Amino acid sequence: MSRRRPANIDANILKQPARFGFTIAACLLFICLSSKPLCADESDIELLAESRIAVVGDSITQAGHYVSFLSYQLQKSYPNRTFDVYPLGLSSETVSGLSEDGHAGGRFPRPCLFERFDRLLNKVKPDVLIACYGMNDGIYQPLEKSRFAAFQNGIQNMIAQAQQAGVKKIYLVTPPIYDYQPTDGSFNYESVLSEYARWETKLNLPNVKVIDLHTAMRDARKKRDQPFSNDKVHPNEEGHWLMAQTITSALGASETSMTLAEAKADPVFASIDAIRNLRWKAWMNHIGYTREKTYPPQPLGGSEALVAEQQEAIKTLLAR
Repeated sequence: MSRRRPANIDANILKQPARFGFTIAACLLFICLSSKPLCADESDIELLAESRIAVVGDSITQAGHYVSFLSYQLQKSYPNRTFDVYPLGLSSETVSGLSEDGHAGGRFPRPCLFERFDRLLNKVKPDVLIACYGMNDGIYQPLEKSRFAAFQNGIQNMIAQAQQAGVKKIYLVTPPIYDYQPTDGSFNYESVLSEYARWETKLNLPNVKVIDLHTAMRDARKKRDQPFSNDKVHPNEEGHWLMAQTITSALGASETSMTLAEAKADPVFASIDAIRNLRWKAWMNHIGYTREKTYPPQPLGGSEALVAEQQEAIKTLLAR
């Protein structure tokens, strides 16, 4: 049975890990005592190759461009390896369980990862989890203790629950920037995301690697005249390309000299992007989720046969 949590929840409740059936400390102790640790000399690429990789996050992850670019860069860098990526982002989602008044015009509160996380872990059975949250978790308000605590608790519970389910390694990606530069000294939500990212970079947990996208994106933005995002939140394709490059670099892959336009023109990328689209729709429906309404779990159907066709096409292209 999945663990459900209201999308709009008092942050004090979030301080009670027993709601999820375990405490973080107890779960980490369980992991240390019973799970096989990663070898000290095992590289990220060796782990990622042949693993099931689930990518979770909000609308930026659901848009999926950086997920496709990431998969593409890994596959092109290591053509004899297989990178089995499951894109599972959900628009508006948080790990904090918070939602601002009037979200989506008052139609529905923000969804929370924990409504679907048990089902995701049970159905996908990922070996690796890549998670990028934070953009929605401060609900676009100034930094405030209880909201910050809700985000921190959500991240820690996500890690503990994933590891209890057998996930070998978690890559925690700090949130993208809030692309806004006020000139009048008014409130800038970017200051909140910077604090959230700073806290994540200080985490030191077993088999968790933090990838500081936020700093990389902020530094890149300072060198640009044009924003990465026209609505302050959702990066354009150039922003997604930077996200993918930042993540692949942190994973130890060699830097690419390829441009965004060259990547998009590559038939290998077309097949990888087709897999992302196929898998997002099929696996999200198979897992089930709640956003504006509840979408109960559905049979997976024949989507993986279509994925296999695209994977064979990729192998053929890479062998040329």
